Order: sequence, then structure tokens, then C-alpha cells
Amino acid sequence: MDTQSELSSSKTIIAFLANQFPNCFTAEGNAKPLKIGIFQDIIDRFADNVQFSKTKLRLALRLYTASWRYLYCIKEGANRVDLDGNACDTVTSEQASHAAELLKASKAKVKAQRESKNKEQANANPPRSPKGTSNKSVAQNVRVSTKHVTNISRPKFKSTPKLNKPTVEQLQIGSNVKIILGSKPVSAIIANIEKENIKVKVPSGMELTVTIEHILV
Repeated sequence: MDTQSELSSSKTIIAFLANQFPNCFTAEGNAKPLKIGIFQDIIDRFADNVQFSKTKLRLALRLYTASWRYLYCIKEGANRVDLDGNACDTVTSEQASHAAELLKASKAKVKAQRESKNKEQANANPPRSPKGTSNKSVAQNVRVSTKHVTNISRPKFKSTPKLNKPTVEQLQIGSNVKIILGSKPVSAIIANIEKENIKVKVPSGMELTVTIEHILV
């Protein structure tokens, strides 16, 4: 890196410092508290062979010391280091408190920005109803469907007329009666009467012979 333009950004300057002074600066991971006045130490160390401007160096150091990983390391009693990694002084309680406040404020700002961005995205992309259907019509369809299901789930049955045993006078050839076959009465027509035996014809065309006990009217 022989030209000043090669170290024009804060990121490249920090990477350069981490490479030149690994016991003091780090490009990633845990940081160490820096000696008060480290800016001037850097200028003095490079003398006239500085590969970045003082303004850009100041901005890079400001960015470095404002990062979360640096603010995390500013704890009361922690050793500050010089360019060679030598302990020179310690972090005071006031400095530690100030760093904690800056970290809290920075996190709150990031959270607020994230929430604002999510809100903007939600407003820009509202949930859509099916094509050609408004939210109101969807709600109406749901109510109608629910009502329809309710009606289906509660069918109305017609009451079945009560059947009685017939009298002898009610048994006439050609009369419509019910005969007991299994569990349900079956419609039939009296075809012939021979004393106690009564011949009936069911809808299937079959003729059966039953007694009066098996007939209902």
C-alpha cells in the first residue's frame, strides 16, 4: 500500500491498523480498550510515511470505538493498551458507564429502524383477498357457508304415522296395508283372504302369505 488512495475508507484503514498493530487493533472478534491518545501515537509512529489523511484516520477510529464489539470491552478496571499491546492505564467507572449508555442507545436505534422498515414493507404489501372478491364478500360467504353447514348438521325429519293392528273389517282384497318383515314395515296390497291366511303382494311383485298378526294399517 504505497499510495494514500489505497487507504481511503474507514474499513481499509482499520484492516491496515489491525495488520500493523495486531496486539492493539483487531478487524473482527473481541476488541481491546485503546490507550487515550492513540490517534497521535499512530501519527507519530508513521511520521511522514502516513498512507492516510488525519481526517480519515480520525473517522476510522471513531467508527472503531463506536462499534458494539468495542463498547462491549469497555468495562471498569479493564486495561487499555498502546500500539504494541502494552497495558498503560485502566477504564474508569465513568468511562464504562458512558460506553454502556452508548451501546444501549445504538441497539435501540437499530431496533427502531428495523421495526420501521418492517412496518413500511407491511403497508406496501397489504394482504390481498382472492381476485374479484372483497373482504366484505368473503366474510358474507363465510357466514352463509356456516349457516348452510348448520342447517345440514341439523336435518328435520318428518314424523312417521303410527301404525295399528287392523280389525277384521279393515282387511279387504285390494286394501293397502303394511306387513312386518324384519325391522321395518313394508307396503303391500291384499291379494286374497283365506280364513286366517292372508295373501299379500309387495312392490317387488312377490306374493307372500301372512297372518293378521303380521299386518298393520
